[in-house]
Amino acid sequence: MRRIGILSVGNDCPGLNAAIRSAVVNSIEFEIETMGIKDGFEGLMEDKLDVLVRNDVSGILHLGGTILGTSLFVPEKDEELVEIKNKTIQYGITGYVILGGRNAVRSALNLQRYGIPSIIVPATIDNDLSFTDFSIGFITALEHVTEALDVIHSTAESHHRVMIVKTMGGPGGWLATFGGLAGGADFVITSSDVLNPDELVKTIKHRYESGKRFSLVVIEEGVKLPEEIIDECKCSYETDPAQVIGIYINKKLDIEWRYTNLGYTQRGGTPSSMDRIIATQMSAKAIELVKMGKFYHAVGMKGFIVTEVPYSDTLLNVRPVDYYIKQLAKLFY
Repeated sequence: MRRIGILSVGNDCPGLNAAIRSAVVNSIEFEIETMGIKDGFEGLMEDKLDVLVRNDVSGILHLGGTILGTSLFVPEKDEELVEIKNKTIQYGITGYVILGGRNAVRSALNLQRYGIPSIIVPATIDNDLSFTDFSIGFITALEHVTEALDVIHSTAESHHRVMIVKTMGGPGGWLATFGGLAGGADFVITSSDVLNPDELVKTIKHRYESGKRFSLVVIEEGVKLPEEIIDECKCSYETDPAQVIGIYINKKLDIEWRYTNLGYTQRGGTPSSMDRIIATQMSAKAIELVKMGKFYHAVGMKGFIVTEVPYSDTLLNVRPVDYYIKQLAKLFY
């Protein structure tokens, strides 16, 4: 009987449990045994793994996070990879199903150098992996951003303020751009574009002059602001860019502003129906590849079709938001 190890590498996201559930159920169908590895590759090195059966994954479809836990640890050193290879042999593991984003990809490529088979299932709210249109967790996180903007909209309008909302999702810009488009943002700032300060000021000024005496500005974490803004605000490069933008707007337009960091509220919570379906589909495909002995592939989605891409360094490329979507969002500023 074949045996796989399933684990998460990197940050958690909604839908991971749906992916684990699908992997276990489909493995049973193909007579493949599944070892659930707790806390990523750190857990494997500490022998924190158990066989998963159907009862173990019953009732977890709707749960956020991951029942297996996760870790940001990426095995890179020779001694770490040798130890993982030894653990793979010790537990009779045929290969790994690795759930995660860029850290998962790095881990899989490092394992490949040591002949340790794996398959990647993309799971990250950033949604910026080059080999898939959708990553597990993105759609749920997008809903959280949209709901937050809906809530903040009312207080912005009531107090005639500029409300600045910081999202995760850098550097691809997907969460900020799509969240801003769905939540009615009046300006979006991402890492994938160079901010034009004049355009920002002109947009907000026009809204106030036309009777819309409030604005919602969405900014992605990790944005690098132009030097002229930082210098004019007398801020340092360590100052949160969202706060710098607020100071800059106040300096230029004398408008009151407030700042909200959505933080970890974007990554948690019950996965949306679409994230559950995407996770179920991609994990099922991963197990099909295991059955065929077709390792060293990343599973992805093109539209709603499940795809597979062989391992290469290009899997680490960042996929920025489509130009068309950016332009579409700007129409509503």
